[in-house]
Amino acid sequence: MKAVIKKDYGPYQIEYTDIPKPEVQDYDVLIKVKAAAICGSDLGLMYGTVEGKTVPYPIVIGHEFAGEICEVGPKVTRWKVGDRVVSDNTGYVCGVCHACSSGEYLFCAYRKGMGNDMDGGFAEYVKIPGDVLMTFPNCLYRIPDNVSYEAASMMDPLCNGYKAVIQEGNLLPGQNIVVFGCGAMGLFAMNAARLGSAGKIIAVGMAEDKAVRFPLAKKLGATDFVVADKEDVVSRVKEIAGPEGVAVIVDAAGAPVVLKQSIDIIRNGGKIIKVGYSKNPVGFSLDTLALKGVVLIGHMGYDSTSWKNCLTLLEKGEVDMEAFISHRMPLSKWEEGLELVKNRQATKVILLPEEDQ
Repeated sequence: MKAVIKKDYGPYQIEYTDIPKPEVQDYDVLIKVKAAAICGSDLGLMYGTVEGKTVPYPIVIGHEFAGEICEVGPKVTRWKVGDRVVSDNTGYVCGVCHACSSGEYLFCAYRKGMGNDMDGGFAEYVKIPGDVLMTFPNCLYRIPDNVSYEAASMMDPLCNGYKAVIQEGNLLPGQNIVVFGCGAMGLFAMNAARLGSAGKIIAVGMAEDKAVRFPLAKKLGATDFVVADKEDVVSRVKEIAGPEGVAVIVDAAGAPVVLKQSIDIIRNGGKIIKVGYSKNPVGFSLDTLALKGVVLIGHMGYDSTSWKNCLTLLEKGEVDMEAFISHRMPLSKWEEGLELVKNRQATKVILLPEEDQ
């Protein structure tokens, strides 16, 4: 079968090639991939280095994917051929660590993510191992009949945004929220804020976001915009928010300056949800965080609540997933898709089977 594989550590170790189709054992499930989405984190696999993990390269990359079950192991009872499914990209959990014992499987100390630590979904077929299906059954979900494979392939960022804003931020209807970053994660956070009936949804981006990402952010619910490299972010946001201030901030950008600005902006007792990454040290005092009684939450992924609730919202038609898709292309054009994301010319790129083109 055709697949996009990462061959080794370091940048530019990725190619589109032929590899064997996965073999199904007793409890495994094999999926025919119908749609896969490019994530911003995939850029790290292409252009950066992989640090802090020992990965048995080569592996198939791609952790956002959906498809149809085409084969099941002889001892599988929950799933059948023809089921439309989406994976939460968990490929292995230990089942016994503190996180697993608490039902927080995404925080498993030994978790392996499909497309990052083991074979993922940028391929014609992907296997969901029986071990993870038995230990963590909610690693795989049925797609509602009225939801497309393309929409389902973007469940990962949809659930990330939902958890950050609704579950962790505890946003109440009418409260003001700021979202730093207009990439996919920021846009899905804005979408969640709209679903939560936020008051003002203030998007903070860069001048280069004005052409493509600001218009989409407005469509998704953003009410106001601040251009970080052109305006004084703190004073401008406070002006927009008014006397009620900002109750929740989602940092989907990651730079240390964003955390500093967030602490200065957030109202007393507010919440800052840190989603974005940066290798750079913070470099400033956190005393204000304590003096204002601010809650700083390190965000990671989603949980079963996120997935079940977001699938229900999709089934009800509450989320316009089509709005997030800027490009569709065959799997063989994966590199072009990554370049579009890298250059901020795309929001979500959907990779489709060659035969569907």
